[in-house]
Parts: sequence; structure tokens; C-alpha cells
Amino acid sequence: MKKLSYLLFFGAFSVQAQVYKCEQNGVVEFSQFPCAGEAEQVDMRPLGTAMLGTRSEFKQQVDALKRQGRFVEFQISKLEQEKQQKLEALKADLYKLRRSFPKAEELVTLQQKIDRTEQQYDEKILAERANLASLKSKTVNLERQYAQN
Repeated sequence: MKKLSYLLFFGAFSVQAQVYKCEQNGVVEFSQFPCAGEAEQVDMRPLGTAMLGTRSEFKQQVDALKRQGRFVEFQISKLEQEKQQKLEALKADLYKLRRSFPKAEELVTLQQKIDRTEQQYDEKILAERANLASLKSKTVNLERQYAQN
């Protein structure tokens, strides 16, 4: 009886209006009502939230979170490659500059540019890693929630 009351209580708050996605004349519209025979129903629940839906809905949400995670991993890899390429180019410039007997301030300026570039990329990579950790945590939590039901 207690489980049933919880189910009814939480079920009342999880009810949402259906949303349909329609494309007419190259324009995408979202509506509460289907605008054409080929209207696609869209799930508007936030990713990583508990649901009372079917197993396939659960799997879709987990798969979407995992896809986002793979994309973030790709972004991290891309940022690391860009960082490496830019730093190598700047270090090559520094090497050439040292061979031409530069002024001390030219060397300092280029070294500061190298340090700034490295710091900027490290900050971007750190933010993406935090995003990836958040996505993985949401995935684990969603899987646990579904396993309990």
C-alpha cells in the first residue's frame, strides 16, 4: 500500500504534456498537438532524471548520456592535440629566435605566450573533464535508479 501511494504521489509530478516536432517547408516547429501525419513525438524530460517509463525509454536516456560522454571524450582528445600542436609550433619559434641572438625581452615575451597558451588549454581540458565526470555520474545514478525499480 505504501509503495502504491509513493507511486501515485511521484507519478502525479512526472506527468508532462506531449510535445511534437514537425517540419513544414523547411521550418522545424514544436507543438502540443501533432501538426501533420508525420509528426514526431519528442521526449522533453531532462537527461539523467528518474522515470516511470518503459525499459526502452530508460535505455534511450542511458544511451544518450553515453553518447554525450563519448563526444566529450572526443572534445578532450581534440583539445589535447591542438594544445600539443600549438605548443610545438611556439617552441619551434622560440628555438629559431634563440639562434638569431635576440633581445632578452623577445625571449621572455615568447615564453610568456607559450605559458599562456598552455594554461588556456589546460583550463579548457579541465572543464571538459569535469563535464565528463558529471555525465558519468548521471549515467551511474540513472542505472541505479532503474535497477531499484
